Amino acid sequence: METGTKFIEGLTLKLPRTNTKSLRTKAFMNMKKLRLLQLSGVELVGDFEYLSKDLRWLCWHGFPFAFIPTSFYQGSLVSIELENSKITMVWKATQVFGFLNFMLCSLFFLNHIKHYYENLTSELG
Repeated sequence: METGTKFIEGLTLKLPRTNTKSLRTKAFMNMKKLRLLQLSGVELVGDFEYLSKDLRWLCWHGFPFAFIPTSFYQGSLVSIELENSKITMVWKATQVFGFLNFMLCSLFFLNHIKHYYENLTSELG
C-alpha cells in the first residue's frame, strides 16, 4: 500500500502545550524528502535516525529534551528553533555544520550559553 509519505516535504503539528502528545519517530521513516518540520506540544519517542537527512528547518517549541539527540542527523540544517525548551546543552558532542545559518533557543535553561551571553552583554555595555 502506497501512502504518499515519500512525497512529504513539510509537516506542521501544533498542539496545545497543556495536552502534549507522543509521536513515534518511526512515523517519519518514509518521509525521505522532509525539509521542514514544525512541532509544538509534541514529544518524539524513539530513534531520531528516522528523521530525514534532508531536513533544513527544525522548529520545535517546547523541545522536551536536555540536549539534541546524537542520532539526529543535522548536517543539512539551515535553521534550528527550540523556543520554550528544556534544553540545557545543545549538543553532547562536537558538531560540524556546513549550512546552519540560524539557531534560536530559550536561554533560560542553557547554562553555558547564558553565562557567555551575560559576559558578552556586560562587555558591550
